[in-house]
Amino acid sequence: MSAPTTRGILAIGIALLLPGLAVGQPAPRTPVATTPHFAFYSDFETNLNDALVNMGLARKGAKPELFHAGAEATCFEALAPSVRAGWNGAVDYYAQIISPAGWNARQQYLLRMQLVGFEAEAKAMDGAEFVELARNFRAVAAPAYRACRWTAQDEQNRSWLAEIQPKLAASEAKLTHRLEQLYQATWKKLPVLVDLVETVDWSGANTSWSDAGQGDVLISSTVGGAPGFETLLHESSHVLMDRSNPVPVALAKAAKAADFKLPGDLWHVVLFYTTGEAVRPILDEGAATPYSPMLYEIFKRGSWAEYREALEKEWLPYVQGKRSLDEAATALVAAVKAQKAK
Repeated sequence: MSAPTTRGILAIGIALLLPGLAVGQPAPRTPVATTPHFAFYSDFETNLNDALVNMGLARKGAKPELFHAGAEATCFEALAPSVRAGWNGAVDYYAQIISPAGWNARQQYLLRMQLVGFEAEAKAMDGAEFVELARNFRAVAAPAYRACRWTAQDEQNRSWLAEIQPKLAASEAKLTHRLEQLYQATWKKLPVLVDLVETVDWSGANTSWSDAGQGDVLISSTVGGAPGFETLLHESSHVLMDRSNPVPVALAKAAKAADFKLPGDLWHVVLFYTTGEAVRPILDEGAATPYSPMLYEIFKRGSWAEYREALEKEWLPYVQGKRSLDEAATALVAAVKAQKAK
């Protein structure tokens, strides 16, 4: 085990000596916009956590970081040494403890649950001390982030939202009803919470939900327009694809009848395809060129391309209302099994 750096020791000292910075419940979150199905947030604490997670990865991989170039670097260098040390120490801590874990691993999941207000889920994982320590590191990182990054990030988040709001206002009711029909499930608790941040992770978006079934979508505000709109609906559809819901149950039942082990990624491909086809006609309206759902871009990269023919031949009839869910699941599983046997 390597010895901690002087900067790391300083930040640990700051965090442990000033626990009062973050003790107690987090400040109430206020959405910047709400609709019948969604509550959108540009939340300072959540964006700070996203920045620290990704800067921890950058530092660990010796890649470019915030505050190292351009106007942000000038701003950062003008800050008090203690403020700069707070930021750098927090990045060191995240780089060692939080960032290397995946977004659904315990380290990041606990912070996600606390930040969004799903405190019961965080407490159930017995992570109070871990959550509090991370909260203290964010507290010492906050002054630098607020001074040199937050205004621009908040503007970017709100710009993303302003771009998709007209399409959402025109089609939300129709589209959400359509998704509930296709997945044969309803959102258990609304609104779905949507947190706009800079990066998220390599995928640009992910979804978690509470035990009560309320979803929280974390989505990058760097990709807007039609792809951003589809991403929003794709992520919120995850809540309708819980393993006990009709579509995954139908796929599992069909696989058992066919004596076939379902590929671990098939459910996600089905979700991409189903939501993509649901939003396609809406995103086609008024577009200069026909909209191509995100899954087709993934096919072009070679990922999941083996499933394309089976989806278009056996699952599309279900989306079009020409085949029942059980019939489509049986046909899709048979086609995938035959493909895997080649």
